Amino acid sequence: MASFLERVPLFAGLPPADCAQLEQRMPRREFAPQTVILREGTPADAAFVVLSGLVAVRRKDPGSGIEFLLAELGPDQMFGEMGLLTKKPRTASVVAIEPTTCAVLDRPLFEAVMRSLPSFALSITGALAERLDRANQHVGVEYLNLSRVKVDPRVLTLLPQALINEHHVVPVAFCNNRLTLAMTNPNNVVAFDDVRRIVKGVLIEPVVVTDEDFKRFIIAVYAPAAAKAEAASAPAPKAAPRAQAPSSAKGGSATVDLFTSDIIRELQLAADEDISEAETKQDLMSASEDAPIIKLANSILGLAIKQGSSDIHIEPMEQSVTVRFRIDGVLHVVQQLPKKVQLGLMSRLKILSKLDISEKRLPQDGRISVTMEGRAIDFRVSTVPGKWGEKVCMRILDKTNTSLGLDKLISHAPTLALVREMIAQPYGIVYVTGPTGSGKTTTLYSALAEINDPGVNISTAEDPIEYDLPGVTQIQVHADIGLTFAAILRAFLRQDPDVLLVGETRDKETAHTAVEAALTGHLVFTTLHTNSAAVAFTRLNEMGIEPFLVTSSTIGVIAQRLARRVCPSCKEPYAAEAETCRFFGLPDGATLFRGRGCTACGGSGVKGRIGIYEVMRMTPALRAMVGRGARAEEIHAAALEQGMIDLKRYAALLLLEGQTTVEEVTSVVSIDA
Repeated sequence: MASFLERVPLFAGLPPADCAQLEQRMPRREFAPQTVILREGTPADAAFVVLSGLVAVRRKDPGSGIEFLLAELGPDQMFGEMGLLTKKPRTASVVAIEPTTCAVLDRPLFEAVMRSLPSFALSITGALAERLDRANQHVGVEYLNLSRVKVDPRVLTLLPQALINEHHVVPVAFCNNRLTLAMTNPNNVVAFDDVRRIVKGVLIEPVVVTDEDFKRFIIAVYAPAAAKAEAASAPAPKAAPRAQAPSSAKGGSATVDLFTSDIIRELQLAADEDISEAETKQDLMSASEDAPIIKLANSILGLAIKQGSSDIHIEPMEQSVTVRFRIDGVLHVVQQLPKKVQLGLMSRLKILSKLDISEKRLPQDGRISVTMEGRAIDFRVSTVPGKWGEKVCMRILDKTNTSLGLDKLISHAPTLALVREMIAQPYGIVYVTGPTGSGKTTTLYSALAEINDPGVNISTAEDPIEYDLPGVTQIQVHADIGLTFAAILRAFLRQDPDVLLVGETRDKETAHTAVEAALTGHLVFTTLHTNSAAVAFTRLNEMGIEPFLVTSSTIGVIAQRLARRVCPSCKEPYAAEAETCRFFGLPDGATLFRGRGCTACGGSGVKGRIGIYEVMRMTPALRAMVGRGARAEEIHAAALEQGMIDLKRYAALLLLEGQTTVEEVTSVVSIDA
């Protein structure tokens, strides 16, 4: 049987007998999903060969603290080998995505094998020589006299001074996504790797310079340019006025100032130049890989995460580019960027999302995966062509948000008990309704988290997968290949399921399959886009689901909204007006609460959000009304007579508890007087 090492390029030159001998001496290690195998900055004491599973290679951006995905490696691929050779700290982190088994080549074994197996040393030498040969063949090597070259000072600052001094390299030109790199040693493979980690996605063209020429250039040209750049990055007068984003912590405003002064100022250095609009794909790549553009894109993503945003909107206007964050359900203008950054910023975000940067006429959808402070975060990216250029909208999905539980969402004890009774049923359907952004998915995940148990087989069909739930089979919908909600649901029924979650019931096929699943002994959770619990039955009727199927399969319907909370730091009581008390059915002169506005809430008086719920538990009387096709208003009135707390009454309870304000309730709930 062939050794797995024979399939690894680094060991391809070893005789089969030596491969088998080395394989026996390499211990195996197993890693659970999300286990950190290698951490950036730690000593390089081992290399790993993936035997099974999948790992992600990530590198942290020093400016924003975000970890970007560099590559995914599968079976017969190796990582960490350069660290054994260079003895330098790790330059990237490696995390297991799936259950992964690796063969480990640690440093003592590596050095022992180097001494005992000459063929191993020859194989490594040959592999490194091939890498170098490929690099030389790809870009070519020429001689350059630095004293005769005029270098743009902005190009000199593409690489940090420490890297330039360490490897004796200096960037001298950058055009059409090609970086010309002057090197005293063009065979320095490690220098190529380090440069590519700083300036990603470019073709490197090395040119040879002498040691003396390099030293003279550093003293006469580079040192003054570096000093000038450092002086320019020192604190400067405030930039143009901008709309201030609300801060959720003391460091929030400081983050916005850093975002402006350190990044926008750099971009404004080039704003005075007459740069024509790029037309080719290479020009777009070049614009997107400019160092300030990379820092700007990373800072937008990092700032949105730190401020707890749910969405990022980047909108080109006639004279500027507007950046807005949705925080607690409300959009806030964070920055008005110069129009000059539009091309590079949009191209950079499309590259990170793996979209076609040359396609500007059609909408595109993609995804960015990052890690920040140990949290795996996805950005669901959507682009649409607008009058002044492409608009980019990014939904932030924090997949490590495991603080799920119905008791964290529903503050009213009787309503919480009723929902828990509904999800404890052995079979049937629970519908969760509400507009987009009302927290339906979070409620469903919280319900699953409460019933999740090793003895229960739970499967979900989602678009997108917003949270990672351990012990649950989660499938992403791909409509373009026919993997729809209905198709996934039909497949689930052959997988011995106990509980099924359907992210959204959009059509008759999905609704009918979900009803059939409920009638055959499965517990089903799904969502509908309706304004109240009773309207859910009207919506199902419009989809063509027979009333008798709805009545026999439905456990109950949960309608919900999200309202912003009163800021606890500046909350103050006041006597409610008579009209407000009459409207919400409150006692005369009831004490309500509002926020004065403080630094903790950015002067808005509100911070965070709370759910408003309407839970309709099916009863024999309600089933009879649904079965004969009663109107939604009649069903709603009958449920109220039987004790249901509707959105209006639930909101009144929150007002009395000081959880939210009258303005917030009326902005998210349509209430008839």
